[in-house]
Parts: sequence; structure tokens; C-alpha cells
Amino acid sequence: MSDEVFLSVVIPAYNEQARIADTLLKIKAFLQTWPHRSEVVVVDDGSRDLTLEVVKTIDIFGQVMHEQNSTRITTDVTNRGKGEAVRRGFLLAHGKYVLFSDADLSTPIEEVGKLLAALEQGADVAIGSRRLPTSEVDPQPIHRQLMGWVFSTLVRTLAVPGIRDSQCGFKCYRAEVARQLAELQKMPGFSFDVEHLFLARRLGWRITEVGVRWKDAPGTKVKPIRDSWRMLRDLFRIRAAHRGVGAAAG
Repeated sequence: MSDEVFLSVVIPAYNEQARIADTLLKIKAFLQTWPHRSEVVVVDDGSRDLTLEVVKTIDIFGQVMHEQNSTRITTDVTNRGKGEAVRRGFLLAHGKYVLFSDADLSTPIEEVGKLLAALEQGADVAIGSRRLPTSEVDPQPIHRQLMGWVFSTLVRTLAVPGIRDSQCGFKCYRAEVARQLAELQKMPGFSFDVEHLFLARRLGWRITEVGVRWKDAPGTKVKPIRDSWRMLRDLFRIRAAHRGVGAAAG
């Protein structure tokens, strides 16, 4: 087995003590079946529960079971936001490819093969999508469906034309792309996904949207009214913050 890390899995975590153990065990078990070396980077975003302690316990257990993948943990005493956690994880990643996955694992880790295939075929960023004919999506609560539809329409209009689902928490990047996006990123909150795609377009990178399996997980940190307003505001901030980057976007 090569010493090169093939895949880094970055997981931002905030108050995830109830489900982070199950998520890490599933990811580690899957990565153990690969012929490639891999790593898991958990970024604890100032959790006030036992998230960090649970991750450390799973890591000790995992070193015995899964020798080909390692876990690295970084933490901050302050809750800075999901986007900031992902940014920090990207800068720590060693892999040839870098996957960002939500801690709830709404998209099963096994779906990463679809994203990696897109990258191997020339994409720079491969994003999981819940809105393609090939997507397999369990029903969402009606307010989540409405919020997602409205926001995706605004994203296509104001930031990234042609992208049907910017907010699925399952995206994979070539390492150099992940690092450059992390270095340019300004948004610390939920709108970082849109910022990454906006910057990728500005810099001429190829984005491929891939239909994935997705199941609604309880315990979302998104507050529909508060976060919808913030994300709409951030769409304008993203355009203003990166006005001088690359060519003009549509």
C-alpha cells in the first residue's frame, strides 16, 4: 500500500455527541475496505457537549480495527461556524482528494465513489446532489423542501447558474482546489458551500453535480427563518468579497 493519503474525509462537528460515534465507525469501516490509505479529519467547532471526548474514544478504538486510516482532531473553544470548521479541515488535509461530509451522514459514505469517479474523469469539484434524476432522496419535511427550493433558485440566479443543489453536505475536491478555496474563503457559516462554488466558477474550475442517495436526519442545526435570511444576505456578500477574483461570473 502506498504511503500517499488518497482521501481525506473532513467532518465539521458541533454538539454531535449523539451521532458522531456511529458516523465515525461507519466511515472507518468503509475506508478499511479500500486499497488506498485514507484519513479522517474531525473539526470540533467549539462543542459544549461531549463531542470531542467521543471522537477521541472512537479514535483509540479505531487504531486497532482500521490500521490504514487515521483520525486527526482539531478543536476550537469558540463556535465559529460550519464554514470555518470546513476551512480549517481543508487546510489540515493531506489527501490527494478531500471529501467534506456532514456529521449526520445523510449521504452514506459509500456514495463517495461516485464523486471520485467524476474527479478522475476531469472534474475539479464534484458535488453530491439531491435534485438530479439519478438522486435517491427520502422525503423531507415540507418546510425544508420549500426552504431548499427557494434558496437553490436564488443561488442559481445570484451566484452559480446551472447548479441545482449547492447545499448537499457531501462534496469532494482535488487537493489543490480544496486548499486554494480554503485560503480564499470568507464565509464562516452555512453559505460557505455557495462561496466555494462561486469561487470555483470564477477561477475556471470544472464543477460536476452527481446524484447521490440522501436521507433526512433529525437534529439539523439549520434554523429556517434565521438562517434563510443570513444565507440570502451572504449571497450578496460573496459576490462583493470576490469581485476581483477570476473572470466575471454569470
